[in-house]
Amino acid sequence: MEEEVLGKKDLEEIFTGFEKRQDEKLKGLEDRIDQKITGLEVRMDQKMTGLEVRVIDQFHIISERLMDQIKLLAEGHDGVIDRLNGIDKRFDHMEKENERQHLETRALVKLSFSELDRRPTDLESQMKQMQEWRKQVDSRFAI
Repeated sequence: MEEEVLGKKDLEEIFTGFEKRQDEKLKGLEDRIDQKITGLEVRMDQKMTGLEVRVIDQFHIISERLMDQIKLLAEGHDGVIDRLNGIDKRFDHMEKENERQHLETRALVKLSFSELDRRPTDLESQMKQMQEWRKQVDSRFAI
């Protein structure tokens, strides 16, 4: 058997053919990978869009609830302020009434003290008159 010796040119042709076949296989593999990646990208975009829509919807629901609670809080705050204003008005009224009653009481006490002060003065005056009368009576009987 005779061995066949391949020349440089033959080897180059074999390698060139091998490279072409490998390039074609790799090109086919790249195309399939690109298609799968593109399919994955499309599905991921759809999922992300769906997720984005759900997140936005949830945000709107939560923000609406929060706004409702803020409105309730503001209404409650207004109610508290109204009650405090009513209480403040009642306290003002009570304070004025207490001041009026205090002034009346002071006037009555002052009048009572002046009356009480007048009584001892009247008694002293009457006592002096009685002493004068006694002196006159004693002086009449002393004769």
